[in-house]
Amino acid sequence: MRPGPILVLERRAANRYKLQLPVIFYWNDGMEHAGGGFTSDVALDGALITSSKCPPIGSDVRIEVLFRSPDRSGEELRIECVGKVTRAGGTTGCFGVQGIFDDDHFSH
Repeated sequence: MRPGPILVLERRAANRYKLQLPVIFYWNDGMEHAGGGFTSDVALDGALITSSKCPPIGSDVRIEVLFRSPDRSGEELRIECVGKVTRAGGTTGCFGVQGIFDDDHFSH
């Protein structure tokens, strides 16, 4: 008997953009931790981050995505996302954060 087609459901509500941008991230598990890495993809509702240091799944995390100002002033801009780590570790060296990027977390 031949198997039928496999249906894959997309659970993400926001479009993902394949952007490799530097990030700084922070979490607390009784001790303050900080790390750095790069985004693999970014959406309004979170990001996938590649790093050698990954917070544990379920951790509350704050990430700051860094990028240059589009007006070519050379100024560095930061946009923040506060959320939860939804997946982490393994051999991939990455973790996923579900949270919201919004205008209230924009600084330069």
